[in-house]
Amino acid sequence: MAAKKKNTKPGYDFIVAALKKDKNVSYADVAAAAKKKKLAVFPIMYGRAKAALGLVASKPRGKGKAARATAAKRAAGVTRGPGTRGPGKRGPGRPRKSAAPTSLEGIVAAVKSSEQAKARYRGALERIQSIIDDALAD
Repeated sequence: MAAKKKNTKPGYDFIVAALKKDKNVSYADVAAAAKKKKLAVFPIMYGRAKAALGLVASKPRGKGKAARATAAKRAAGVTRGPGTRGPGKRGPGRPRKSAAPTSLEGIVAAVKSSEQAKARYRGALERIQSIIDDALAD
């Protein structure tokens, strides 16, 4: 048998008990009574207790405007992440992702361009090294 869980929220339980006694009790009255008993209560606790008891209308969490907007973007393929379509938006200054080559000619072209870039970078590094050697030789 599971052990009874220690009461970790006496302020909330106090609010629930007060609302069960009188569903129209104000937060100020509950807070004053809780202060006499040296319990910490906050307005959010009062609102959640009213919602839990069904005294106020509340929508299910995660179904709001932001969730609907995110779902619409995901359906349109705008957002990035696992399971989404399209590359999505990249940060400022970052180049767009290019599609991976799918044919043999595309792969060969990609390898050639990377070899050319490697040769350019090597030449630039050799020029930098010669400039540094000249500066240190003086």
